[in-house]
Amino acid sequence: MTTAARSAARWRSALLGLWGCLSLVLSGCGTYEDQRIREMMVEKGFGTRADGDATHENYVNGRDWVQFLVPPELMVFPGYERLGELTAVQPVRIDGTIHVPYVGPVYVLGMTEKELSALVKAQLRLAGLDAELDIQGVIQPGATKFFYAIGETGAKGPVPLVADMRLWHAMFDAKWTPLANLGRVYLIRPDAEHPLVVDINFSEMLLSGYTGSNFPIRENDVIYVPPTFLGLVARLFERLLQPVGLAVRTMLGAAQITTAYDVLSGKTNGLYFRY
Repeated sequence: MTTAARSAARWRSALLGLWGCLSLVLSGCGTYEDQRIREMMVEKGFGTRADGDATHENYVNGRDWVQFLVPPELMVFPGYERLGELTAVQPVRIDGTIHVPYVGPVYVLGMTEKELSALVKAQLRLAGLDAELDIQGVIQPGATKFFYAIGETGAKGPVPLVADMRLWHAMFDAKWTPLANLGRVYLIRPDAEHPLVVDINFSEMLLSGYTGSNFPIRENDVIYVPPTFLGLVARLFERLLQPVGLAVRTMLGAAQITTAYDVLSGKTNGLYFRY
């Protein structure tokens, strides 16, 4: 091998080494952020800590309030007086716990009423309360479970979920705009592993009475109502004209302020405010 060839080979090796080092540095910069993102990724379900089918058996989530039914004779038993604190309605704290007297914070997210009752009774027994604890946990009724309505709907965002709710009921609760395409209503069931999207002809359901697609609605479901073609055009023009409308409103507001100042200062309508 000639001297020129050896020199060229050394340069190639140096460049390859430099590129390798640079690649390691760049990959190292991205790896830390990627690792943090992977740690935040949802691996199963919707991603909330409290999971379950609330329409089948209700469970405690972060927006719920809980209460316990305690027999009055138990609260007057010597040393058991603080059990009366359980009868007060209390919200689930931000860390997913509730306060239990003699015990302290107890984690309850995702528990049904039966599981909640059993857990609190077990914790109280561990705290030294050995009497027969006939305590029943109750998840207070209220609109604490939701599905979500987006698109050409009247109610946007979270809509209260009620017992045995179906698509028909959910659509009339969420309502729809005149631009809605009821022939293609999407029921979306979010999931980290197997999300489900169902295309439903709700217009046919209304006109024919065929309820085969009247699917049950679960917590965190999404109902998306797209616009019709003309509705899409109308929304496009609405977006295009929105800055113009804002500018016109701003100019009109400025003109009204100027006119009011002129009136009050006597520059116009001098008949008023004269002494």
